[in-house]
Amino acid sequence: MAKRKHECPEPDNTERWAVSYLDMITVMMCLFLVLYAISQVDQGKLAKLRTSLAAGFNSTIQVTNPLKTDGGLGILAGSTSAVQLGTMMGNLNQNPESQPERIQAMKEASHLNSIKNQVEEQLKTAGKEGSLAMRITDKGLVLGMVANDTYFKTGDATVQPTAREVLRAITPTLMSLEESIAIEGYADPRPIFSAKFPSNYHLASARAIEVLIALKDDGVPGTKLRSISYGADHQTEATPGQDAWAFNRRVDIVIMSTAKDSVRALLPDAAKQLAGGPQGNISPEAPAIAPSVAPAPPEGAQGGSAG
Repeated sequence: MAKRKHECPEPDNTERWAVSYLDMITVMMCLFLVLYAISQVDQGKLAKLRTSLAAGFNSTIQVTNPLKTDGGLGILAGSTSAVQLGTMMGNLNQNPESQPERIQAMKEASHLNSIKNQVEEQLKTAGKEGSLAMRITDKGLVLGMVANDTYFKTGDATVQPTAREVLRAITPTLMSLEESIAIEGYADPRPIFSAKFPSNYHLASARAIEVLIALKDDGVPGTKLRSISYGADHQTEATPGQDAWAFNRRVDIVIMSTAKDSVRALLPDAAKQLAGGPQGNISPEAPAIAPSVAPAPPEGAQGGSAG
């Protein structure tokens, strides 16, 4: 009978704790390296972040000196951590399409507002200050040609001399734009039926075309221009003391925003924030127009000077 070989028991490993200890030290070292790396704040990026957040949330963010913190890693006065700050700063370096849409809307509204300021300056130089009712909508910047029997006579599409002077004054700005320009024609709700204008759609279209031709003749490229007729179907309510007919006997020159639809929907609110007003949709503000003293013609009058 063979003799059984004697097997010695394995000794206990009393140093297993060292492996776990080294793992913990490695993790802690990585943690401190990451914290050190993100604690080096770029002042330029921090300023961009402050401006973007203030614009996006319509508030003022207080930023403390990152070199004089009281031991915490927070950079923004509040509760933003260093990790969150690094993430937000990284987002600022991405393409504009990836930024929050509200921030894009603020940028677009600021751009349109700068065009508005140029137009106002040119009108002032030409002695036509206040001749256009300007507002920012979800379409873009609207330059409303609104006046009482100044730009368009009742039932007529001829551009009056005062309107020609206004158009010449703003032509340099319109020529320099990259955006397309829509010329929108409107008419007041009084019906019209004549050989020249069988309906308010024809009358509103003729007004828009006359303005388009005037701008093209003054040097605005025709490729930028297009005309639209809204007839009398899109009436704008006038405030007490205004002539509602004269207010809707108009042409709007619309500098079309190039932003995507979801951003353009935020433009009215963004424009109001830039102006320092309360949040909410912007409603077109009607310019002051002298009350009309002419009585209304009978409804459906044939050949009447309507529109």
